[in-house]
Amino acid sequence: VGTYIFNDVQDYEVDRINKVDRPIAIGSVTRKQGLIVSIILFSFGLMLSALINLETLLTSLVITALGILYSVPPVRLRNRFLIVNIVRSSGGFLSSLLGGAVIGNISPQIIFQGFMFFMLIFSGTPIFDLPDLMGDKVGRSKSLSIVYGPKFGIKFSIAGWSVLTVLAILSFPYFGFNVITPIMLTSLLLIHIWLAYSLLSRWRDVNYCRDACKKIIHLGFFYQLSFLLGVLPFF
Repeated sequence: VGTYIFNDVQDYEVDRINKVDRPIAIGSVTRKQGLIVSIILFSFGLMLSALINLETLLTSLVITALGILYSVPPVRLRNRFLIVNIVRSSGGFLSSLLGGAVIGNISPQIIFQGFMFFMLIFSGTPIFDLPDLMGDKVGRSKSLSIVYGPKFGIKFSIAGWSVLTVLAILSFPYFGFNVITPIMLTSLLLIHIWLAYSLLSRWRDVNYCRDACKKIIHLGFFYQLSFLLGVLPFF
C-alpha cells in the first residue's frame, strides 16, 4: 500500500492528465500528506517483517526498494523500456516469496506460483497501460503499448496468456498440485484472453479499457485461490 501511495505522489501530474479518480490526483489529499502516509506504511511494514525473520525482512526490503525506484527521479524505472514491465511483474513473484519466507519454507511450489504470477502480470502490463496512454506519453513512460503501439501491446498480452495456459496444463503435476489448479487457471486465462481480444477494436475507449482492467484485477483473487485449492488432498 505504501508503494501505491508513493507512486501516486510521484505521478501526480500524469494522473491528473489521465483523469484518474484517486485522492491525490483529484486534490482531496495533498502530496505531502500522501508522502507521510507512505513513509509510515513503509516503516510499519518493515518493522513487522523484522519481527518475523531475516528472510521476510530482506524480501520486504527488496519490494520496498523496487517500489521507490519505480517512480522516484532520477532513476524512475518506469521510464526504462522493458525494465518497467519486469519491475511491475516482480511484485507478484516477490509476494509469493514473501509468503514462503513468513512460514520459513520457500518450496518449489511457491517458486512456481511466483513465476506464474510474474508471467501473468508481465503479459498483462500492456493492457493495464491502455487507460493511461495520454498521461504516460507526457510522463515519458517506455511501456510496450507506447513504444510499439496499443494493438501490439494487446497482441503481446494475448500471446503471453496463451503460453501461460499451456504451461499451466503441462507443468502442474510436477509441483504437486491437484487437477483443480490447471482447470481454474485455464478457465481464468481464457477469460483474460477474451477480454484482451475485445480490446483490439475498443482500445481507444478509455472507460471500456478501465472496465476490462477492473475485471482482470478481480479475477486475480480466483487466480490465487486456484493454487490454494490445488494443494488440498481431497481433489
